[in-house]
Amino acid sequence: KVNFLAGHSSTTRGFFGGGGLDGGQVTDFIDYITIASLGNATDFGDLTVARNGLAAAASTTRGVFGGGSSTSGAVNTIDYITISSTGDATDFGNLAQNNNQISGASNDTRAFFAGGNEGGSVTDTIQYITISSTGNTSDFGNLLGTRRLASGCASTTRGIIAAGIGSGIDGVIQYITIDSTGNATDFGDLTVNRYSVAATATRGGV
Repeated sequence: KVNFLAGHSSTTRGFFGGGGLDGGQVTDFIDYITIASLGNATDFGDLTVARNGLAAAASTTRGVFGGGSSTSGAVNTIDYITISSTGDATDFGNLAQNNNQISGASNDTRAFFAGGNEGGSVTDTIQYITISSTGNTSDFGNLLGTRRLASGCASTTRGIIAAGIGSGIDGVIQYITIDSTGNATDFGDLTVNRYSVAATATRGGV
C-alpha cells in the first residue's frame, strides 16, 4: 500500500513515483503501465531520492518529479525519466526551496509546480521548468492564496490548480496560461471542498 505518491503520463504510458509505505517509510519506486492494455504495473526504475508528497508532470518524451519529503524532511529535488525507456531517474535541477505537498502539471513544453510547504511554511508560489532542458525552476507567479495538497492538471494551453488546504479545506479552482507567466486567475469552485485528490485533462476533473 502506498500513499502520497505522484503520477503522470504520455499518450502511451502511465507512471507512478515515490510515496509513503506502512510504518512511515518512503519509497523511490517508479512503476509504469501501458495505457492501451490491462494488467499490473511494471518496475521502471528508481527516483534519485525516496520521498512522498511530491508532484509529477510530463511531456510526450520526458516525465519529471519535483519536491516531496524524504526521511530527513522536505527536499527541492527535481528528477526526470525518458518515458520510452526504463531506468533510474536523473537529476534535473531544483525547486526554489525545499517543498512537499506540492502540486504540478504540464503541457508538452513546460511543467509548473504550485503551492506546497516551502521552507516550512505553506506558500502561494508558482514556478516552472522547460521539460526538454535541465536546470532549476523559474518564478511564474502566485496562486490566489497559500495552498498545499492541491490538485493540478493541464491542457495544451491552461494549467489548473484545484482544491487543497489554505486557511482551511476548500474547493477553489484557479488557472494559469502555461506558456506565459503571471498570477493565477479564479476559474470557479468544485461542488465539494476537498484536498489530496487526482486530476486529468483535456477536460479536468477531480
